[in-house]
Amino acid sequence: MAGVVHRTLPLFAVLGLALSAQPAPVFAQSSGWDEPIKAPAEPRRTEPNPDWADAPPTQSEQRSASNPDWVEETAAPVIENTKRRASEFYDVRYANRSLTMPRGMMRGTFDTVVGRRSEATQASGSFGPTGTISTMNFGVSITLADDFEIGFSRYRMGSYPDISVFPSFGFGGEGLITFSMSPDAKFGDIPFYARFEVLDREHAKMGFDAVFRIPSRTEFGFLGGVPMRFVAREQFAFDTGLQFAVDNNRSGPSVWTLNVPFTFVANATDQVFVKLDSGMTFFDLSQTIRTVTSGLIQGPFYFFPLGATVGGTLEAGTTMMDIFASFRFPTLYGFTTRGSALNQETWQVTIGINLYSPVLFKGSAL
Repeated sequence: MAGVVHRTLPLFAVLGLALSAQPAPVFAQSSGWDEPIKAPAEPRRTEPNPDWADAPPTQSEQRSASNPDWVEETAAPVIENTKRRASEFYDVRYANRSLTMPRGMMRGTFDTVVGRRSEATQASGSFGPTGTISTMNFGVSITLADDFEIGFSRYRMGSYPDISVFPSFGFGGEGLITFSMSPDAKFGDIPFYARFEVLDREHAKMGFDAVFRIPSRTEFGFLGGVPMRFVAREQFAFDTGLQFAVDNNRSGPSVWTLNVPFTFVANATDQVFVKLDSGMTFFDLSQTIRTVTSGLIQGPFYFFPLGATVGGTLEAGTTMMDIFASFRFPTLYGFTTRGSALNQETWQVTIGINLYSPVLFKGSAL
């Protein structure tokens, strides 16, 4: 028996090895060994959640996608004011201004003069009317190039009011548009001037003037001048120079006159200014220069005027404006080699406005 058992053991071992090579069924661990494991099911498809969905593209996004250079602006761009104020180019302080305006700037001038001239001279008609006199004068000026100014106006910086007594004793009657209101209503003459500023330093300024009087009421005249201004501390100025005038004369040879103005200018504030003006007029030098008299007076005759002005400068938008009033004795004191006289009966009150535009076209220095 024992021999039989030992011979059959290998048989059982071979049978066990054969059975182990067969594939064994798969059993689920969760439900027992007798249930097979199921294959994983496909995920269930669900409808999209509208709260999670992206918003549809806007019109600007569609434009950006089709054109990458497209830029959508939500607000209008801010456009800056390119016009600069007149005070940025021409000093608000009257005493610190140059003799010419900056290139591209315009000036409109207006003044009205009311006064009285009572004396009756040998040729009073040649000096205009007597009695109560009033005029209104409009002018315009523009600077075309650096330091070169032209205009149809009796106003020139540093040379106003003019101290010349012929032919209207300083009562106006000159401008682009000018007329007298009393004693007679008449149009006046048109002055055309050209000024070139040859020197413009911090403390000293100088120019050359050429002024032509185009007659519509009186006679043709020419004035050549050298205006000068000396500035101290940007608030004080002294205006002087030379003016040589030649005027046609209905009564005889031309009238030759030399004027030397003296004007002190001070800015009490940046906007408020005062002026004290005087000077000397060598009137009717015809006999001295040409050895023949003009026939107006037995010249030469010397006059000293005296006047005062108070004014202020205002800014309105891009423009700048001077408003001033002055009182003046145009021939306060006069004398010849034969005698002298004090004349307080001839006086005048002037109210004026100068309006400065911003720079209308640029120059090389801007």
